[in-house]
Amino acid sequence: MTHGPPRLRCIDAVSVVKSYTIGHKKIKALKGINLSVECGELVAIVGPSGAGKSTLLNVLSTIDRPDKGRVEHLGTIVSDKGEDWRAKWRREHVGLVLQFIFLVPTLTAFENVLLPLELSKKYRDRAKRAMRLLERVGLAEKADRYPSELSGGEQQRVAIARALANDPEIIIADEPLSNLDLNSRRYLSKLFRELADEGRGIVVSTHEEELLKVADVVCRMEGGELSCPR
Repeated sequence: MTHGPPRLRCIDAVSVVKSYTIGHKKIKALKGINLSVECGELVAIVGPSGAGKSTLLNVLSTIDRPDKGRVEHLGTIVSDKGEDWRAKWRREHVGLVLQFIFLVPTLTAFENVLLPLELSKKYRDRAKRAMRLLERVGLAEKADRYPSELSGGEQQRVAIARALANDPEIIIADEPLSNLDLNSRRYLSKLFRELADEGRGIVVSTHEEELLKVADVVCRMEGGELSCPR
């Protein structure tokens, strides 16, 4: 972890419990999770399939609400708010990058990045910002390509550019390097490191060595429990 003056805590999970019911069986996916992510910090979460990693990311992003415990953003509780409030909070403060890349197939790379900008209207020159973000991920020259014309790594770069559209303080990524070639994994790992160094709090679930190497903290999740070497 980087030493220096204390940094703001971008997002915290405090004693988070989450259960699901499958058929007649209740599954306790998260068992009292505590996690603190500072602004400027990249935290990686590893663990076997079914350990609860995706559930934790869904709760951190407020897509799901915890059964017990809370999620805080810069010290303010966000997990207890209503669905509309949480959706607005996510649009303004969270960039989501998922394992399965959900780009709109009928829109170009540029249009996919532009879409959240048009919805939020945060920026006056939204087209200029969309192009700058594509430049940031090294895809400006392919701005007019459709997702079907891009490689998997290129599609994920577009997804990251889209996640950055509204300049979020928090990035939450679920297996963002899965099924990508080595060059794409290296490129995106470097990009995630740069995004954290700019002051964002980043939480990623991953098994990829390239991303683990650049993380500040690697936490292990198993059986709904999380351990971090703090």
